[in-house]
Amino acid sequence: MTISEVSLPKVFALITSALLVVGLGTSNSASASSCLPTPSLDSNHLVESKTLSSGVQALAWQWNPGGDASAASLSPLGTRVSIATGNLRKVSFGILHWQVPQTQDLRMLSYTDEKSIASLNGDYFDGNGPWNAMLEDGKMIYSPPIKTQVIGLVQARIDSTKGYRGTGTLTLAGKKYLVTGVNQLNPGPDSIVVYGQKFVQDLTPKGQLTLVLKNGKVFKIYSKGALISKRLGTVVQIRGKYVPLLAKLVVKKPARLSLGAAPKFETRMTSDSVAPAGSVSSTNNTIPIAAYNFGDLSSSGATLFDGNYSETTRSGRVTLRITPDELGRQIVRNVYRQGYFTRVDEGGFIVQANGLSATAALKFKVGDVVNVSMGYRAASGANFINAAGRGPVLVKNGKVVWICAMHTKEFRPRSAIGWNKDGQVWLMASSRGVDAADFGARQGGSTADQMGRWLLSLGATDAVLLDGGGSTTMEVRDPITSWKRFDLPDSAWYRALANGFSLESKN
Repeated sequence: MTISEVSLPKVFALITSALLVVGLGTSNSASASSCLPTPSLDSNHLVESKTLSSGVQALAWQWNPGGDASAASLSPLGTRVSIATGNLRKVSFGILHWQVPQTQDLRMLSYTDEKSIASLNGDYFDGNGPWNAMLEDGKMIYSPPIKTQVIGLVQARIDSTKGYRGTGTLTLAGKKYLVTGVNQLNPGPDSIVVYGQKFVQDLTPKGQLTLVLKNGKVFKIYSKGALISKRLGTVVQIRGKYVPLLAKLVVKKPARLSLGAAPKFETRMTSDSVAPAGSVSSTNNTIPIAAYNFGDLSSSGATLFDGNYSETTRSGRVTLRITPDELGRQIVRNVYRQGYFTRVDEGGFIVQANGLSATAALKFKVGDVVNVSMGYRAASGANFINAAGRGPVLVKNGKVVWICAMHTKEFRPRSAIGWNKDGQVWLMASSRGVDAADFGARQGGSTADQMGRWLLSLGATDAVLLDGGGSTTMEVRDPITSWKRFDLPDSAWYRALANGFSLESKN
């Protein structure tokens, strides 16, 4: 859903106002009071289920046009809900893009990334590029000169009292079961989570089946699950597919727990706001960086361009051309005192400076050795591995925070991402499900809050909305047929995108 006819300041104002609305928060009941009902993702409407490589699953549900969809409070044109899901134990989370401000359809973005398994369209965008920042390998590679909103993969330091994804086994009556988590506050929907004496709370979260282990045996079984004090022994909370496997277990059976050492870090998904915080510095001078690879230059600061930018940069009041020498050091080659329109040299940088930054840029001299930092500030202090732009928050800490009364209830193709601290990630798209002659304006789909409630029902504790409408696209790499479109038939038209998100192989 590009909005090329809207000026950039208005775009940022729209994003900011939307996020302020979401930030108000609400309870599930209050949020639902003005929302349309959300049908369940039931087996009667499940039309596709595929196992992709590296533990990624793709599923789709379809409500047919007419009474089937209308009775479910969905678009009378029909609704298809498509998901691709995997766990960060087995996959990673990546950003797909070409050089800024180039765009490309999601099939090509996915096909040219050899690690990608399933992909979804990404951020809102216009002629300058994405509306929000992009980060790769811990560096900010693109950003407008303001704080923007992102979702991505972070390296999180573990507090073992508040939980982590488990590595170990639980042996019960001679059979071994994989422990999925230790001391987790928000376990996954299919999980075996062990709680010890160092758990941050006295009562553990309730599972569907609860065991208490003591003195090498099963001390107590709660067949319907229970809130249990950690002081009673080692507590095991079981959910989802593991419940039937252990439902017939009896007390006094031998129990042995084998856990590895708690890791120092683990990868997790998070949403955050970020701002540029890099610099170009020599022995005697420093210029703070206000924007990265953003074509519409910062009016009062310095914009840094590198090899991620494909076009000729606009001219600031002062331009610095920086290229590497034979030792790999970055050297100031030119100081254009009246500014200069130019492309970035291979391996080098261009600084276009305005305002006070232009005065600072004039202090650099040809031949200066400089250090270029592409840093950023995250509001939460998160250390991103990679990230890209998002829309408003739909679900936060297990609660729907989207306020329907403040938003449209129009049925449209939508895209969203959900996740939980157990490492499960869901890419989701809603669409009409058929290739229709829509003349570039996609129809059908769902409301935004329905997306959030579907993700919540699947086990997500957090979810954000992405660009939608004609931008909504999902691709999966089928192990038999290679890449195929999953939200619509392969014959449907594609929109060229600024970026996308992917579930990727770790190998």
